[in-house]
Amino acid sequence: MKNNYDDKEVFDKYIVLRDNPLSYNEVVEMPEMKRNLPELKNKSILDIGCGMGHLIEHMMEYAPRKITGVDLSTRMIDYCLTKESFNDAEFKHGDFMDIEFDQKFDVVVSSLVFHYIEDFNSLSQKLGDIMNKDGTLLFSMEHPIVTAGKTPETTPRNIKLKMDHYFDESERTMYWRGLDNTIDKYHHTVSTIFNNLIQNGFVVEKVTELGQTKEVFELYSEEKIEKLSHYPPFIMIRARKE
Repeated sequence: MKNNYDDKEVFDKYIVLRDNPLSYNEVVEMPEMKRNLPELKNKSILDIGCGMGHLIEHMMEYAPRKITGVDLSTRMIDYCLTKESFNDAEFKHGDFMDIEFDQKFDVVVSSLVFHYIEDFNSLSQKLGDIMNKDGTLLFSMEHPIVTAGKTPETTPRNIKLKMDHYFDESERTMYWRGLDNTIDKYHHTVSTIFNNLIQNGFVVEKVTELGQTKEVFELYSEEKIEKLSHYPPFIMIRARKE
């Protein structure tokens, strides 16, 4: 997993994007993640790729026993440590795949992180190892139809067609508008995602292809609604550890 967000230019750009109340994070993805959280009271929770702690802040309102946030970016962790409201949370800096945990978790969440991890089977194995029986895994990631393309074309509506290398599960490079640096991520097919979860002891309970939530229709312009009617930018999966 590459550390894209400790570059100051990338981090500063991320803060601007993430704090925008009309961002895809806030309108398309986060409301659905919050709606699908399980009972949190007295539960041990792990947030993988906690970033600036947006989801942790929400979950702390429901009296969990303990929340642990993990992020590869020192800038993200340092940001979280400055917030007094996070005094009861624990934060670990490092690559989730390399960190050893001395406990198991009842709930594991991850918001738009797993497309940065190259080996989805190893990820699924580790998730299974650190979760309690009947624990809930809830995560979102970029939809495979978004990560598939290497040479995107453009339609008259300026909607990118990203299916040209769908079965090539390898590294992808993303460009942010107004940013000189690139962001590296990985493409996984739908089959890889679901089969790896199933083979590592998870029962898939719910799948949502995000882009048609009520917030989209309430807050976005007709132009944005039209764009999102053609493809889902994210997929959200809720699963139970057997």
